[in-house]
Amino acid sequence: MKTMHRHFDEQLQELREHLLAMGSLAETMIVKSVKALMDRSEALVQEVFAHEEEMDQRCIETDQRCFTLLALQQPMAGDLRFIAAAIKINSDIERIGDLAVNITQATMSLIRQPTLKPLIDIPRMAQLCQEMVKKSLDAFVARDAELARIVIESDDPVDLLRDQVFRELLNFMITDPTTVPRALDLVLISRYLERIADHATNIAEDVVYIVRGEDIRERGDKEIRKGLRHPAGISPEIPGVDREAALAAHRLIPEEREFLDLIKSAAHNLLRAAKSLQVMFEDYTDPAGKWREVREAEHEGDAITHRIMKKLNQTFIPFLDRQNLHALTSALDNVVDFIEATASRMVLYKIEQPTPESREMVALIMASAEQIVKAIGDLPGFAGVEEICVEINRLENAADDLYRRAIADLFQGERPILEVTKWKEIYELLEAVTDHCEDVADVVESIVLKHS
Repeated sequence: MKTMHRHFDEQLQELREHLLAMGSLAETMIVKSVKALMDRSEALVQEVFAHEEEMDQRCIETDQRCFTLLALQQPMAGDLRFIAAAIKINSDIERIGDLAVNITQATMSLIRQPTLKPLIDIPRMAQLCQEMVKKSLDAFVARDAELARIVIESDDPVDLLRDQVFRELLNFMITDPTTVPRALDLVLISRYLERIADHATNIAEDVVYIVRGEDIRERGDKEIRKGLRHPAGISPEIPGVDREAALAAHRLIPEEREFLDLIKSAAHNLLRAAKSLQVMFEDYTDPAGKWREVREAEHEGDAITHRIMKKLNQTFIPFLDRQNLHALTSALDNVVDFIEATASRMVLYKIEQPTPESREMVALIMASAEQIVKAIGDLPGFAGVEEICVEINRLENAADDLYRRAIADLFQGERPILEVTKWKEIYELLEAVTDHCEDVADVVESIVLKHS
C-alpha cells in the first residue's frame, strides 16, 4: 500500500513538473512575441509559431496524465481538487500560448509598415503578464494561496495599462486616419496581453480552490472595483453625458445599418442553434433529427458569415471598424460551430441519454446565447452592454465549475473506458461553447470601450 501511495505521489509531482514546463514555454512565447514586435523580427515570429506546436502537444499529454490519474487512482479530497484544477490550468496555459501567437500575427502586419510610435506601455504589460504567469504557477506548485492572491491583485495594473494604450492610440487615429490599421493592431496586442493576465488570474484562483476549497472567481468586490459591475440598485452613469441623447444624436448610414442587421441575424441564429441543442438534451428522442435542426442553423450561420465577410471587403464602415466586425462575426460563428459539434457527437457516439451535468451546461449555453442577443441588440447604443458582458463572463465561470465537477464525477466508480472517453470530449465541447460566448462578449466590450 505504501509503495502504491508513493508511486501516486511521484505521478502528482511529475504532473506539477509538466505544468511548470508548459508555463515556462508560455512565458517564453510571451517574451518572444513582444520582442518580435519591438525588434521587428520575422525570425522571432516564426519561433513563436514553432512553439505553438510544442504547446499543443504538451497540452494533450497533460490531459492524458490527468485523466489517467483520475481513472486509475480514484483520488479523494485535496488530490482530486488538485487534478481537477490541473485540467483547467492546462487549458489556461494553452490559451496563453494561443494569445502569444495572436500577438505575433498582429506583429507580422506591423513590421511590414512604418513604425507608428515608440512602444512603452506594451512592453510593460508584457513584463507584468510574464510575472503573473510565473507566480501563478509557482503558487500552484507550492500550494501558496497568499502568492495566488498577489497574482489576482496584479490584474488591475494590467487593465490600467491596456486602457492607457487605447487612449493614446485613439488620439493617433483621430488626428491621422491613415494610422488606423497600425493603431488597431497595437490595440489588439494590448487586448491579447490583458487576456493573458486574465488567464494567469484564473490559474491563481484555481490555486485558492485547491488549497482552501474556496471558489473566489465570482467575487463581486473585484468586479465592482474594476468597474465591470455595479452594486445592486446603483446604475452606472457617465458624468455630463446623457447616453440616450447621445444615441439619438447618432444616425447610422445605410451601410452601417445593413451590417448591424446582419450581425443581429447572426446572433439570433446563434440563439436558434442553442435552443435546438437544448431541445435535443431536454427531450432526447430522435436525436438525429434534432441534430439536423442544429446543422441547419450552422449552415445558416455560415451563409450569414459569408455575406458579412464579402460585404466587409467591399465597404468602408466608419462607425464599427473592420477589425471589430471581423472579430465579432468570427466569434459568433465559432459558437454555432461548437454547438453543432456537440450535437453531432451525441449522435455519432450513439449516446443513450444526456447526463444531468450536460443538461446543466446546455442551460448555461442557452442563457449565454440570450445575453449575446441582448448585447448585439443594444448596438450601436451602449446602455447596459457592459453588465451583459459581465453576466456572460459569470456564466462562463459557472460552466468551468460544472465542467470540473462533471469530469471528476466521470471517473468515479466503474465506468467503461469508451463511455468515459466519449463524455470527456462532449464535456470539453460544451465548455468550449461557453468559452466562445465569452469571446463574443470580449469583442462587444471592446466596441463599447472604443465608442461609448
